[in-house]
Amino acid sequence: MIKILHTSDLHIGKRLYQEELADELQLFFGWLTAYIKEHQVNALLVAGDVFDVANPSSESRRLYYGLLRELMHLKCKVIITGGNHDSPGVLEAPRELLRHLDIHVLGGYDPDPGRLLIPLANHQGQPEAVVACLPYLRDADLRKYTPNETYEERTEAVREGIAGIYQNVADQCSNLYPGLPALATGHLYVQGATLSDSERDIQIGNLAGLDSNRLPAYFSYYALGHLHKPQQPDGSRLVYSGSPVKLSFSESGNQNRVMLVTIDQGEVNTESIPVPEFRRLIRLRGSLARLKQELGSYAPNGNQLGDFIELEAREENHDPARIVELEEMIGNFRNDRARILKYGIKFANQPAGTASLYGDTESITDLRPMDVFEKRMEKENLEEATRDMLREAFRELLEEVEQQTMEE
Repeated sequence: MIKILHTSDLHIGKRLYQEELADELQLFFGWLTAYIKEHQVNALLVAGDVFDVANPSSESRRLYYGLLRELMHLKCKVIITGGNHDSPGVLEAPRELLRHLDIHVLGGYDPDPGRLLIPLANHQGQPEAVVACLPYLRDADLRKYTPNETYEERTEAVREGIAGIYQNVADQCSNLYPGLPALATGHLYVQGATLSDSERDIQIGNLAGLDSNRLPAYFSYYALGHLHKPQQPDGSRLVYSGSPVKLSFSESGNQNRVMLVTIDQGEVNTESIPVPEFRRLIRLRGSLARLKQELGSYAPNGNQLGDFIELEAREENHDPARIVELEEMIGNFRNDRARILKYGIKFANQPAGTASLYGDTESITDLRPMDVFEKRMEKENLEEATRDMLREAFRELLEEVEQQTMEE
């Protein structure tokens, strides 16, 4: 029998309205290593987005290598693949050293089956499964540029490229490891899955959402990353573990988890393992009167970390006095187990002005580039085909900028 733990989207270095989320991750890492030790887990799969930015801070790297140091002592094979937030070069810099510690890192796509296919052995040293390690697939991995192609043609070429790579790896796996149950990792968007606010709009993520039927049935389990909400879009073998901690207020209702995959005599079984809630993210919306009542009756729970609160007041008519009232309410809130990270007020009847593109509670610094672009297009009377063409051009530029950032 062999036990495999699947997680993803650690986003080490993530900030929530300038507030570091390192404490939550440190507590999760402690829980994770304790679980692996107690349940004698054979392998850990991390399916992308180890870091939140391509060039993580020294503190973020310290947290990451601290986790690897603890895992090294547990005799647990570790397999880490890159996500769209990760720089392949940063992840793979110490790969030769890590490989000798039974930690396998694949930051970017590599067709070498020696790096793509990792056999897993049980505690008796007998091979019981094989993992196809596929990271986030970039446009250059999938297709050659064709001039004058349409939006629809490019989208289909990307989808075919993703499906083709998975099929090629499945064929290699069948030839090199016949008879062994096979798992695959992935960092992509599958059609029908649900997104949250903290997921970056990526070219291959949302442009070419893949139909699950196009992925080869050869793999018994797909350990997926990129989406932070735990879910299984096809109901069975395609599994998003979700982020182990909440990364945005839109995820406040998520039950964070890791997935335990057990393989016994060729039979694959899965179990969702809840991750303890270390900190609550609370989103409050309503009239000033309602919010004042909710803050007045607020009571913390027994979590190890204090709550973070996002507050949005909603009133009918624009009134500067209401803004002053909101400021006073925030200033009077005192609780050593909770912090209000962001607050604002939205009026239903807002006078038009230079900030008409954005709501009262929105700042351009809180928006993703694609959000800003979409809001700008809303002001134009454009046909849908033209909008698609502009989206496609903007995504290409955005991906090029992000790639250059990773290489710097």
